[in-house]
Amino acid sequence: MLTKQQSDWLDIGIEHFNEGRFWHAHEDWEALWISLKGNASKELIDGVQGIIQIAAMLLNHQRKKARGVVSLWAKSSAKLTPVIDGLFDLDIAGLYAECEPFHLDVDSFSLNPVSVKIRFLNRKI
Repeated sequence: MLTKQQSDWLDIGIEHFNEGRFWHAHEDWEALWISLKGNASKELIDGVQGIIQIAAMLLNHQRKKARGVVSLWAKSSAKLTPVIDGLFDLDIAGLYAECEPFHLDVDSFSLNPVSVKIRFLNRKI
């Protein structure tokens, strides 16, 4: 169960992410991640770190930084795999599927990171 502040960081981060403001989402979720350290399961903490890394990966894609994209994809994949069935009712499997092509797009940077959205499994945003 998240506190009100933690829920706010999660929700505001999702809003920023879905608007293509990946740096801002990263910052919101980092505050959530720090607040969870020591008080939550490793899987939960790693899952939050995974979505932070996805935001950073998409920011690197926007900036055409191939090495950052590839590196962050590998790191986020390792963190998100254990929570692929959902994290805070987020559709992690859908997010993962939408993001996977970006690490292969580093030669042309033809994909649009702003097209990636975080969705909920059981509610609409």
